[in-house]
Amino acid sequence: MDRGADELPAAAEPSPPDDYEWLRCLVRISPVGIYRADAAGLCKYVNERWCELTGHARESALGSGWEQVIHPEDRARVSEEWSRMAAQGVPFRSEYRYLQPGGRVVWIFGEVAEERDADGRLTGYVGTATDITELRRMRAELERSQAELEERVRERTAQIERMALIVAASDDAIVSSDFAGNVVSWNAAAEKIFGYTEAEMTGRSSLVVTPASLVEEARALKARVRSGETVRQFETMRLAKSGELIEVALSLFPLRDATGKVTGTSAIVRDIRERKKAKRTQRQLSWRLLRMQDEERRRLARELHDSAAQTVAALALNLSLLTQNGAKMPEEKRAALLADSLELAGTTARELRTQSYLLHPPLLDERGLHAALRWFTDGFAERSGIAVEIGIDADFPRLHEQLELTIFRVVQESLSNVRRHAQSPRAAVRVARADGWVTLEIRDWGRGLAHETGDGMGVGIAGMRERLSQIGGSLTLAPNEPGTAVIARLPENL
Repeated sequence: MDRGADELPAAAEPSPPDDYEWLRCLVRISPVGIYRADAAGLCKYVNERWCELTGHARESALGSGWEQVIHPEDRARVSEEWSRMAAQGVPFRSEYRYLQPGGRVVWIFGEVAEERDADGRLTGYVGTATDITELRRMRAELERSQAELEERVRERTAQIERMALIVAASDDAIVSSDFAGNVVSWNAAAEKIFGYTEAEMTGRSSLVVTPASLVEEARALKARVRSGETVRQFETMRLAKSGELIEVALSLFPLRDATGKVTGTSAIVRDIRERKKAKRTQRQLSWRLLRMQDEERRRLARELHDSAAQTVAALALNLSLLTQNGAKMPEEKRAALLADSLELAGTTARELRTQSYLLHPPLLDERGLHAALRWFTDGFAERSGIAVEIGIDADFPRLHEQLELTIFRVVQESLSNVRRHAQSPRAAVRVARADGWVTLEIRDWGRGLAHETGDGMGVGIAGMRERLSQIGGSLTLAPNEPGTAVIARLPENL
């Protein structure tokens, strides 16, 4: 179809710009430094950006001058890499530094490409220099931060591992639960105390080990901890897998995340059965010792009443008669009353001396165990009518005063039990040393203490055991066929 007369002519095609002009424009505005070198590596051209990066004028870069702007510490390496590129044709890509005249250091990333003619012959090189100073700083900061993070991770990991070792080695059960109360960690001590393995308890409610009667108490404790409170050394009961009730002391702590929000609870459970048992035993022993003291007081009261008090009463009667009727009495009567009074006074003195010696024999301090035991067993035989044989070396060495007193008290209590319970006509006391230990043995040939259930004897034996345990000793009772042997063993040195 013919175009109308009023139709516009087609637009003319734009002519391409001069090939070199637009390249020169591109090089001028490029954000990277650009340079050209001949086949020998001598610089022929640098752009404005290269001059900005190096701080040098274009003329100073020509020839081999461009090498002088490279930092002295990098110059040999860059030269070596350039030579390898020229000799082997390998790419040149490297990070190095420019040192400006004012001392400022600029890190650059340099790349070089070969220039070849139409026949493929090498005619020169074109290189670029990109400023990576900030990138290097950011990279160094990132590496430093990463190194710090890795160090913190290592420290935290080591801390967690140490804590895990402590938890694993702890004698206390350490149990952690999530916010819903389900177990997430259960250490070896928890397995030992409660009988449940970690696999059995993980994911289950910690109320599994709570007696039914104490469930509400446990829930109330957990609610307090979930609200951020810490509960320390709360004594209660827990239930083992075997059904045994266990006395425990609980310490409960809230577990928090990085924001401080409570995410669960941790419990330290201490088995206090042995401690409670020891306290009960201590109370029983204290009660028994009080009973022993009361019994000893009663014995002393009886002894004083039956002996010294009666003798003093008779002495008082004689003195009263002498005071009231002495002048009227015949001389013989008065002399007899005085002689009797002197005898009564002497008897009283001996009785009081004996009782005081029994409370703490001075011979024990003055002459040692051998003399004190000889004195006591002789007096015991005279008072009780029970023949006592004693076996102890005459040169038995002195021991610590507490050891000597303990041996004396055990002999004293044992022979008292023989008199009161054994109904034995004789007894024997043996003391010997061997291998750093002292062995004391008191034997009788009666009906046997082992068959006696009287409170007095039981308290006495408990007291002896307690006294010996305080110095690392022990007490055993053995049948003597007939009779009983009380055997005490205690260290030779304290």
